Amino acid sequence: MRGLLLALCVVLGFATPAVASEGAAGNLPPSVRIKPLMVPVVNAQGRIEKYTQIEVNLEIGDALRLGDVQVSIPRLHDAILTAIYKGIDEGWVVRGNIANIPALRRKIDEAAIAMFGKNVVTRILIAPISRQSSFQ
Repeated sequence: MRGLLLALCVVLGFATPAVASEGAAGNLPPSVRIKPLMVPVVNAQGRIEKYTQIEVNLEIGDALRLGDVQVSIPRLHDAILTAIYKGIDEGWVVRGNIANIPALRRKIDEAAIAMFGKNVVTRILIAPISRQSSFQ
């Protein structure tokens, strides 16, 4: 819709073609924020010492599929938690820190592809949020 308005402005003389193309290129793709996920910090004895939180944002390449992704947030949440726990088992998540972000992103991407097909989720942002102090 915005592209149509910019084209109309160009035709009517309100904007130059350079300005119209700049506005179109500056648009951010839609994204979906997965609510913060609790990640356990496991000690050498296999006991949970504390929790840390991470947030995952998924950039959606096709804006028309945004609704499908938003409706599937609970399934995505589960798939991402499954990937994180696999990461703990595989050693990608060590003491609450993500040691192998590419591997974790790959697992999340595989889950997204299984749910929505290729090129729907185009980028995955994983960010730590906070840490809980130990249970002692």
